[in-house]
Amino acid sequence: MEYYGYAGKELYIDLTTGEIEEKPLDLDMALKFLGGMGIQQRMLFDLLKPGIDPFAPDAPLIFGSGPLTGTGAPGTSRVMATLKYPETGATGSGGGAMRFGFMLKLAGYDHVVITGKASKPVYLKIVDSNVEICDAKHLWGKDIVQTTEALWDAHGDCGVIAMGQAGEHLGEMAQAACDLGSSIGRGGLGAVMGSKNLKALVASGSGSIRIADPERFNKVRESLFERVKRYPLHGDIVRDSIMENWRNYSIQFGYKNNRTFIPDLEEIDRTVGFEAYKKLGKTAFGCPSCFIVDKEIVEATSGRWKGTKWSTPTYLNAAMLAMKLDMKDAGEAVKFGDVTDRYGIDNLGSSDMIDFLYTLHEEGTLTEDDVGGLSLKRDIDGALTLLEKMAYREGFGNEMADGWKGMKRVFGEELVNKKTSIIKGREGVWEPRISGLGTNEFAQLVYPRGPNAECGGSGLYTLGQPLDTVVRHAGRMGMSNEAIERSLDSPLKVNIGRFVTSSEHWLALFNSLGICNRHVNNRFYSIGIVSELYSAATGIERSPEELITYSERVWNVFKMANVREGFSRKDDEPPQNWFEPMVDYKGEEHYMMDYYKTKKLTREDVDQWITDYYVERGWDPDTGIPTKEKIAELGLEELAPKRREKK
Repeated sequence: MEYYGYAGKELYIDLTTGEIEEKPLDLDMALKFLGGMGIQQRMLFDLLKPGIDPFAPDAPLIFGSGPLTGTGAPGTSRVMATLKYPETGATGSGGGAMRFGFMLKLAGYDHVVITGKASKPVYLKIVDSNVEICDAKHLWGKDIVQTTEALWDAHGDCGVIAMGQAGEHLGEMAQAACDLGSSIGRGGLGAVMGSKNLKALVASGSGSIRIADPERFNKVRESLFERVKRYPLHGDIVRDSIMENWRNYSIQFGYKNNRTFIPDLEEIDRTVGFEAYKKLGKTAFGCPSCFIVDKEIVEATSGRWKGTKWSTPTYLNAAMLAMKLDMKDAGEAVKFGDVTDRYGIDNLGSSDMIDFLYTLHEEGTLTEDDVGGLSLKRDIDGALTLLEKMAYREGFGNEMADGWKGMKRVFGEELVNKKTSIIKGREGVWEPRISGLGTNEFAQLVYPRGPNAECGGSGLYTLGQPLDTVVRHAGRMGMSNEAIERSLDSPLKVNIGRFVTSSEHWLALFNSLGICNRHVNNRFYSIGIVSELYSAATGIERSPEELITYSERVWNVFKMANVREGFSRKDDEPPQNWFEPMVDYKGEEHYMMDYYKTKKLTREDVDQWITDYYVERGWDPDTGIPTKEKIAELGLEELAPKRREKK
């Protein structure tokens, strides 16, 4: 069978028995679910036993990418990991980037399905058709940087996905990293790898990815590169990476003290924000075919941590956590970011948890004796010690390693729910009381996997866009005129619940085809361009409207898998503290408002948008479950879910 765009094969590896099986890519499945996230969601639905413990040997772990990955189209290096996540108990696809997905396809494989548990630490080596389960005894106990560099030294030009000590000790905030430039699997991918004694995956190949119509494909590809060259802010993005949008992000993430306090952002800017960032040493790097080069190695150039380097998708993450933890300078932020990434700990989640503990201590609820004598003062040394205890499950770190479930065990569910923005067992990322309830903020509620930085896709991530820009953006994402009209039929100008459905479809499309969703890449794509690239690469003609329908099908499989795990509307409720004020450094109160900040929102307002979201999707508004009619419309009758109650 001829494959274009797709590599054409899948790997099935049982770590318990050591059996390795190669199968042809199911083209019928590819035709129906596109690739990447889409195919993996459908595969997981068949392979995952409902209610299974994420750490059970039979729980599958799927890695792979979409048909555009590695084709040379701008920003097409997306790799996905699909599994049941231990932090939330939900299934989903986590995205990463860099070289692993591209290298896996050059070796001849679109996806790798891993089950079982090795009797000792191992890593997978995939070099063309040479697939081996290799001894990883010498790697066990090493951090992600040490592991990745050791595998590069051993195997040369290859892509690596690795986990660190937090994954080895099954920490529920443990994630993995791709080629020291991209995290992957927030919510416990690293822990699931650890439960299988799987330290890392290595991929390289000498093959190529065939394009069905190279002339047509290159015409679109080259036009995209030309557009980027003309973009006025291209130089700023290359120089400053995602920090180019610091002013926008600092407002969205500017909080501390369990999200009750908004610090002076001008002071933050000087100490750990953009002004401090400009004084760091920086070396830019990017994924294959990236036309932005938006990742970086940052280096502290002064102070105690002078010379400390951190390879990161963006310094922005460090600035965000530094705001929460009262770090004194960018060097401390770089150090904290480097340590979390080496251990493989989610730095956003862990910094939220450390801020939670600090705040309880400052309020008099928690003493240092309660945490085994650990320091709860806001300083870098105490924070690094907490990370170490968390990574190795030592003392109170054992509770921290279990994420917010561990905190609820210690402090009780009522206090944790009152003090935090927990949604589906994970802290939210976007704070609507500062920025207004836009698509990214709202989507945290309805995202089946639990809140994540990308859960709103590329919706209204920029604050206060003019309405004509919103309409233009909606059309770029493939939103129909009728859907746009429904989304704008609101006294608040935009019905966020209805609008989010289309930004989720756009996200599913990017994750299924292998396109980077970062706004600096996403902004240059439109549904027409995506349709042309997919059709030219694969030889499978798909109109813009068809691609959106396919994305909707992917999202419904994603949802139905989690309905089967017991999730329903009650899990989509907003956290209690969204309806309580935040206070800024001037003493002014800030309440959650709509996107254009014209109205203070009530729980009833948000509940209505949740209902509108379900209605727009064709789901039951009372339960949040896809209706039989919607399932039939999308050709998914065989997947009609039987819901079970969560434990």
